[in-house]
Amino acid sequence: MKSVLTFLCFILMTPIYAAPCGLQGTVEERIKGCSHVKDSFILVMKTSDGREVYKDSKSGLMWSSRISYETNHYGSQKACPSELPEAKVLELKWRLPTLKEFEQAAIHGIKTALPNMNHSFWTSTPVKGISKKRRRRNSPPASVFMWDGMEEVTSTGSLMDAGSVRCVSF
Repeated sequence: MKSVLTFLCFILMTPIYAAPCGLQGTVEERIKGCSHVKDSFILVMKTSDGREVYKDSKSGLMWSSRISYETNHYGSQKACPSELPEAKVLELKWRLPTLKEFEQAAIHGIKTALPNMNHSFWTSTPVKGISKKRRRRNSPPASVFMWDGMEEVTSTGSLMDAGSVRCVSF
């Protein structure tokens, strides 16, 4: 009986099962409604299906939940503005984070503050290699940087690799 009560307390205190919050009002009103802070990350909203948006109080960036599927780089660029459920609730312009934004968020504690950080995430930062003069105009880079959320290190990914997506907005 004691183990059942312990399990139920754990479930009820786990953020995934927490009640929705921050679904209406300005960002500041949403933050007050959720009142959850971890490191420099503040919970802005949580939907009934567990989607969350956090604000990094040091950089001012809003960070979305991890999009539930992995995709290539082309799909990741389209996912932020079109397939992000948080976009319907928080009407902000969402995009892929840069490598520098991931590095800065790591210093601010993103790995421990946000759920589902044990994936490799796409960034919008291209790997320098082929000079712009040799590349055709508007052609995509050969590879981009990825951020490994588990190890908090940078890697390079071919544009056709599968990776996770987490979006940012101001």
